[in-house]
Amino acid sequence: MFVNQGSSMTTRNNAKSTISVKNENQLNASAWRPGFRQTPWTAMVSVLMMLACMGACAGIIIASNKQIVATWKIAPAVLLALLSSIWSYSLGVVLGISVAITWWRTALSGTTIESLHYIWDQGAGLKPISALRASVDARKVTLLAWLVVSVQIVNNPLLQRSTRTKVENVVIKDTMMLDMTPQLPDGWLGSIQNASSATIIGSRNGVSGIQKWWWNETILTHNETGYQCDGTCEGKVQGTGIDYTCTSTEMALDLSADENIGAVIFAINTTLSENSTGAPILVLETLYASAINNSCMATITVDTCSIEAAIVEYPIVIQNTTVTLDTEKLNNMTVVSKYVSAGDLPTATQGQGAGPLEGLNDFFGYYLAANITLLIDPSRNESIYSGGLIADLFFITDASNYDDSIFHKCGLEWSSPTEYVLDSMQDFLFRSSLLASTAADAQTFGVQRTYQALIFQSNYYYLAAALAVMLVALLAVLFLLWGWWELGRRVTLSPLETAKAFGAPTMRQVGENSAVAGILKLTGKMRVKYDSEIGVVSRIQEVRNEEGSEEHNEEE
Repeated sequence: MFVNQGSSMTTRNNAKSTISVKNENQLNASAWRPGFRQTPWTAMVSVLMMLACMGACAGIIIASNKQIVATWKIAPAVLLALLSSIWSYSLGVVLGISVAITWWRTALSGTTIESLHYIWDQGAGLKPISALRASVDARKVTLLAWLVVSVQIVNNPLLQRSTRTKVENVVIKDTMMLDMTPQLPDGWLGSIQNASSATIIGSRNGVSGIQKWWWNETILTHNETGYQCDGTCEGKVQGTGIDYTCTSTEMALDLSADENIGAVIFAINTTLSENSTGAPILVLETLYASAINNSCMATITVDTCSIEAAIVEYPIVIQNTTVTLDTEKLNNMTVVSKYVSAGDLPTATQGQGAGPLEGLNDFFGYYLAANITLLIDPSRNESIYSGGLIADLFFITDASNYDDSIFHKCGLEWSSPTEYVLDSMQDFLFRSSLLASTAADAQTFGVQRTYQALIFQSNYYYLAAALAVMLVALLAVLFLLWGWWELGRRVTLSPLETAKAFGAPTMRQVGENSAVAGILKLTGKMRVKYDSEIGVVSRIQEVRNEEGSEEHNEEE
């Protein structure tokens, strides 16, 4: 039961007059005016925020793909979780406004109280079947509310699955340093004994270089920043090497003929000479039986290479502090410049420092020299060859390379030693350039660094699925929002607003079309209390004098 508030009739009359004026003003201000002026801007802004979040999620997934984890201060998963939360909150805001608009549009067109209740309930009550049976609008709101809740549950897991981390090789450009002299100083490999006969006295440095080449000793660089590589670094560094041109000729030799006994069938020789310009050159000649037919007729291949001293760019690989010469790229090295060393000239005097060609001729002309001749074993009528370490290393032993009819008779065939000898010379000079270097010879060069890193890998299928369900939910709430221009004011489901719509006594002094703001302006300060005895919310009455009079009458 509602009663007037005040301690005197004058106060009540003044309050009524004031409320009457306010009611009149409120009625004028809150006229029912359908149209686009009643646009629910909060919902529209929330829709734009949802679209922005969806775009940002897609952008993060695309931008982070193949990116190194360490380069992101905030992980994509964290950003996705934040955007998903903002999106879900915005979706809830739009859903709430859409349900309110649906509630009022349904009430405006006429419906049952049951239908209005289930629209307000949004399918969250204990009687979902009743909600689906109530009316078309109630069923629409219930199903779409369930859809929205489902999307709010699954969209974040889908977004999280759209990005993951994995270990993968990463390739970047970097710079490194290596102590290596570009031009080997004369005398480092030895000193001239007799230039005309190309004899030298090898130095301890030269012997050390040969030892390291022979044993293929591991090359180490400084364990310092700039010298060591975190991963695998491939680059080129300048050092003393060789530039060469080779020609090849062939001739036939019958390996079963007695008159060919003693013929050279495998050989490696080096000699110092001069080219047409008078510059010193090292001539490398290799000879080997490269093929043989079923008549024991061998093809003897002769490779002749003219070698000059040069500054070359060595292809190297550095892993941590280990330096390796990339032998697979030695045949395509860049020659920076060729040069003539005074220690390689035939006019060099005794005791003068030997040049790189003199050193190669001395060391490799001895260690890799070979001169293998044909022999025939009369007891077995079998062609054999005079033994030797280098010849044995290149001899082809596999029977599949020979015709069965000549395998045990004259099966003498070798692979080419030319490339091996040239690569060995490069390897030796490369090691010598490292050994002869000082801190002043430090070179800075570009490398391609490959290392394993944790990277982000995007799964666009999960991203597409997440965006699809998010878009479906957005369209669902827009479907409920559609038709808002049919209402004459902005509406909510505030109990105050719905109470006024149902003509609650407390709201009778409020204008017919007042929104929540107008209702609160007129009745917001009104004090009410729920009476649990009669189940009614009433205004608190301050009529103590009247209560006292009633008690006096009861006593009489």
